[in-house]
Amino acid sequence: MPRPIHCVVPFKSSGCKRRLSSLLSSEQRWLLAVAMLRDVLRALRSIEMVTVLARPGMSEDLIGDLNASLRFSELELGDALNELIAENAAAGWPADLLIVMADLPLICEEDVLGIIRVPGDVVLAPGRGGGTNMILIRDGRFRTRYIGLSFAKHQREAEELGIETGYYYSYRAGCDIDEPGDLIEIMLHSNGEARALLERFGLSIVESEGRARLKRIQADG
Repeated sequence: MPRPIHCVVPFKSSGCKRRLSSLLSSEQRWLLAVAMLRDVLRALRSIEMVTVLARPGMSEDLIGDLNASLRFSELELGDALNELIAENAAAGWPADLLIVMADLPLICEEDVLGIIRVPGDVVLAPGRGGGTNMILIRDGRFRTRYIGLSFAKHQREAEELGIETGYYYSYRAGCDIDEPGDLIEIMLHSNGEARALLERFGLSIVESEGRARLKRIQADG
């Protein structure tokens, strides 16, 4: 019988999404980060155990109406995740761990169930540009390597451990939001809080030379 799933969503609660600063203010970037997190948590509604991993100081009120608890850590992303993995292993691995990044507002329940169905001791869902947007860990020896081109590093980690690696490929899971142009994907393919917020900021999509582009039609009210 398969083990339960414990989903962990790392969330950067300060200095978030700086590469969007040409289009959004610091406050707007913070609000967008929270909206994307909430969209991700809604996609995880079929998972009983969901933990948001954040730095101390994040208010539980931001996610209080959603099925998630908060875990605080002063450690960097990789160290914080690996500490949690080590704790799970020391406890006898009561649940498999599913790591889902907080800037994937396009994912839906289908993606969550999809990666769970893939066989393997570790299942990797790649992001654009060499990142890793989702990881399902079924072997307590595996550790994350979230620096630089993490996808290749995670592949090497599994290879060195001699554990089976599976892959989950999805446009939605691969679409993390980092650059101003990425916001177009939210406007085109999401109906969640992130899209509603961008519309509130006065952003809309226009066609220019046969391509979709963002245009600000009003000031944020």
